[in-house]
Amino acid sequence: MAEKIDIGRRMRMKEAFMRYFSFSAIIILIAGFSMSQDNFLGNANLKTLLSDSAPLLIMASGMTAILLLGSIDLSMGAACSVANVITVKVLNHFGPELSSPFLASMLALAAILAFGAFSGLLLGCIHVKFKVPSFIASLGFMSLWQSVALLISPAPESVKKAVWGSVGWFKITFRVLGLPLVLALAVVAVLYVVQNKTEMGRALYAIGGNERASRIAGVSVDYTKIMLFVINGMCAALGGFFLAAKLRSSAPKVGDPFTLLIVASVALGGTSLTGGRGSIAGTIIGVFIVSVIQNGMNFIGVDAYWQNIVFGLFILAAVAISVDRSARGLVIK
Repeated sequence: MAEKIDIGRRMRMKEAFMRYFSFSAIIILIAGFSMSQDNFLGNANLKTLLSDSAPLLIMASGMTAILLLGSIDLSMGAACSVANVITVKVLNHFGPELSSPFLASMLALAAILAFGAFSGLLLGCIHVKFKVPSFIASLGFMSLWQSVALLISPAPESVKKAVWGSVGWFKITFRVLGLPLVLALAVVAVLYVVQNKTEMGRALYAIGGNERASRIAGVSVDYTKIMLFVINGMCAALGGFFLAAKLRSSAPKVGDPFTLLIVASVALGGTSLTGGRGSIAGTIIGVFIVSVIQNGMNFIGVDAYWQNIVFGLFILAAVAISVDRSARGLVIK
């Protein structure tokens, strides 16, 4: 009993340290970039930073539930790319025939959400029903969706000028706060309610803590896991939709860099890669850490390859701090 209390105390201390680490990291990063570049906190750069964080925020929030299960989805970036090229294809093909940019945008949104739900359902079923580890299953789907994106659109394709109104919402801002971030926060709020105020959310934490005990207790483990993969797939698709609006074009590999950024954001937010511990609130902090780092390094002209090295080191640091070394036999499922 005393040992369990001691383990619980250590875990609470780690969670408190991760929150302190995350808040401190944001403050230090902003201070450092501000001292090196006078215009870093200018209105123009703040607008860019906040709007550009929207796709990552949605995708990382979806991934949070998957990591809370103790699973992982490496195909999110590739699914994002497929949704991105589908968005532009739908807008260019149907947009000129529809009576309003809003209808064209809604049609594209419906198409990519259907794809996202389908991709998540496939991955969830293969992982849950066929007992394929999520790491391996998602790795296979990553390759699959990367190829599908290239088959749909082998080269970047711009949104036709006639339907620019369908993607113009991405440029709408309220001072430094852009509409993309407002919409992303609305999606995150829905996910927060699902994870914290519903039966599915309670099942999520129970499964991540101890899946075997959850089955014995009568929790619908298979259904919960599959549904969370479906939601995660829809979040990946929304990321591709946002990127199409941001770039006014498609790129069949636009989502590839996001896989690393998503995992970095969730890990820096304090979610354990072995499941059972973490929150969307922490992920929001992690996303802004990653966004500040990325924006700041772009601002001062750091090469993209060095940026990936930095994010990789941050992931290693976050995992090293948050991992529970007292537990035996833990694996990422």
